[in-house]
Amino acid sequence: MTFRGRVEHRDSRSALLAAACIRGGRQPDLLSDAGWWQTPVGQYAVVALVIYSRAAAERVAVPVEDIARWIAARRGLELTA
Repeated sequence: MTFRGRVEHRDSRSALLAAACIRGGRQPDLLSDAGWWQTPVGQYAVVALVIYSRAAAERVAVPVEDIARWIAARRGLELTA
């Protein structure tokens, strides 16, 4: 995903902040904030997941793949190659 303008940068920042809010126990109002975005909010959520996964892997000194497996296991998902 390439961010080309102010709106896309703002939307990606909002997705990152929403993820941090949820982790902190808050519920961001995504329907009113993201409901009018041109790019589906799910795409920005994936970008946020990748960024936070890389940060977590670096923090605990494990490969990103281990973080991905851990997240998938918590959600009852199975990752394949």
